[in-house]
Amino acid sequence: MRHEFADIIIPVAVTGSYTYGIPEELRGALRRGSIVTVPFGQTRNAAGLVINIHDTPPEGFTPKEITGLLPEEASVNERLTDFLLWVSEYYMAYPGEVMKAAIPSTEELPGVRVIKRKRSAGEQYNGEIIPPARLNEMQERACARIRELFNEHETVLLHGVTSSGKTEIYIHLMQEQLARGRQLLYMLPEIALTSQIIERLRKHFGDSIGVFHSRLTTAARREVWRKVSDGTLRTVLGVRSSLFLPFSDLGLIIVDEEHDSSYKQYDPAPRYHARDAAMMLSRIHGGRTLLGSATPSLESYHNASSGRYGFVELMTRYGDVMMPEMIVADTRSFGKKIKMTSHFTQRLLEAITEALGKDEQVILFQNRRGFSPYLMCPDCGWVPGCTNCSVSYTYHKSIGKMVCHYCGRSTKLPAACPECGSEAMTTKGFGTEKIEEEIRLLFPSARVVRMDQDTTRRRSASAEILSDFAAGATDILIGTQMISKGLDFERLTVVGILDADNMMHYPDFRAFERSFQLMEQVSGRAGRRTRRGKVIIQTADPAHIILRQVLKHDYKGMCTSQLEERSLFGYPPFTKIIRMSVRHRDPEELNVSAARLAESLRKQLGSYVLGPEFPVIMQVQRWYIKTIMIKIDSSLSPSRVKEVVRRAMERELKMPRKGVLRIHADVDPQ
Repeated sequence: MRHEFADIIIPVAVTGSYTYGIPEELRGALRRGSIVTVPFGQTRNAAGLVINIHDTPPEGFTPKEITGLLPEEASVNERLTDFLLWVSEYYMAYPGEVMKAAIPSTEELPGVRVIKRKRSAGEQYNGEIIPPARLNEMQERACARIRELFNEHETVLLHGVTSSGKTEIYIHLMQEQLARGRQLLYMLPEIALTSQIIERLRKHFGDSIGVFHSRLTTAARREVWRKVSDGTLRTVLGVRSSLFLPFSDLGLIIVDEEHDSSYKQYDPAPRYHARDAAMMLSRIHGGRTLLGSATPSLESYHNASSGRYGFVELMTRYGDVMMPEMIVADTRSFGKKIKMTSHFTQRLLEAITEALGKDEQVILFQNRRGFSPYLMCPDCGWVPGCTNCSVSYTYHKSIGKMVCHYCGRSTKLPAACPECGSEAMTTKGFGTEKIEEEIRLLFPSARVVRMDQDTTRRRSASAEILSDFAAGATDILIGTQMISKGLDFERLTVVGILDADNMMHYPDFRAFERSFQLMEQVSGRAGRRTRRGKVIIQTADPAHIILRQVLKHDYKGMCTSQLEERSLFGYPPFTKIIRMSVRHRDPEELNVSAARLAESLRKQLGSYVLGPEFPVIMQVQRWYIKTIMIKIDSSLSPSRVKEVVRRAMERELKMPRKGVLRIHADVDPQ
């Protein structure tokens, strides 16, 4: 009798797969992509993904047998299995980590303890299905050019200025794919964006389009998984995790706002970039990928300019609406007759007053939540800091506590300074909470709402805030970067960027690029219909080159200057980067291990290895951190470098030491 075996991935952080025997009653029923239950460890069963079936017995041990097979509707197809293995290989993640991120837990899978779920009235679309709007001449040219380029390129970049009508082009291309009988995925970087976009898409696609993100209920996620798997749901609007749905025939993936760093997964592993992974998934399906942005990433722009991607530009706003008027407001007080009112320049306050007088709306952007970034004793300079992390506490006045934004630890405000006994603690800097308080005092009759991580913890909070703003129930919306992209409001005419300096002077090689993108994106929310918008940028550095480029909407100028610097100093897109993070509770043990690991890498990779160095935040959750950066240029094989890194990590983890050492590699960090 022939023995059959299956290689199975278990959702744990270990290298490779496990081999199990296939019991006779399951032979013929198993396939690559089946979800099975297997004995794992001493006492428990675990769910596993079958990646290979063969008749070669493992050497040196007798394998345990598979104990169960989940229903076929819970399994994944060959293409998704191939994609998961690619994510594991490219992003240097354990296969089990990828499985855990991609495939729902056993309880969430369709076919397992299924509970019938009724659609709520809010989810059911009962309106009329209307055809997409007729494209204008510029949109039609862009759409036709995209079709042409898809014959030559797997990926096309659509660079369209804010309010140029990119979404309408997406809708036309989506309908064409559906007419061919293929599936499609429309990706957004933020959950907050899905509520406004889905309302627009359902007018054209009705309930044939589904939404997928982490804030859905377990039953809702399971329903989308099942419908995508059996082919009854052919269109999905989702965030980065939607890449792992069991599509069978993806014809098109649209990655809107492709420049956004939210497409990158940081923790936990796998640390994948959804934009780049989408291109591989599309290739596996024989489909196409459309990247869209008003401010494309330098990597995408470089790939498009060099001919690797197709490139289409749409450089006029829909309806020939003028780009917003850009104004730089100097926050420096030296030599000025009119001082600032708290954190607001006179120019900004006048613009807000004028807009409210015309029954128009205002957005105020401050990319920092909380009331104040830190407290300080004015007498001795003491600053309360988190005992778990090397950062100061952020003061949240609404809850009367200081909170660490890295580990979540919170504590009451000190009654007095522990260093000198002073009771005169003062706040320093400002976040969205403080802006909200002061705007309410300055404009007491205005309806003011704040949108940040603190106010959107409820599942439906983001949708409610944006819906109220769209309906005109809110006059002034204050928020972080979640209000900076993809939103479209008819009466919004004034945007205030309260602290441009904080973005421009962040210590990161992408700081200038990101500053331009954020300011250009948030300014693009203003004046998108008949009324011209106005954008006031507050800064203490009005001569900064990035501000000059933002004022002229000079995206290409920004790209040219930044690409020159990146080429000179060897940064992406001219190199690839692997950033290794080494962690230990003891700083001395960390220093020894990190130095030894870096030296081991230098023996094989030489000067391409930089570090180890402490990052800006050198301790998080009581773990001290050191980073090692590896630059991979065209002379090196990325796969060879990754293998060198894997072996060096494995050797270092086996070295004797006190305590626990953690090492992870982040490929293409953002």
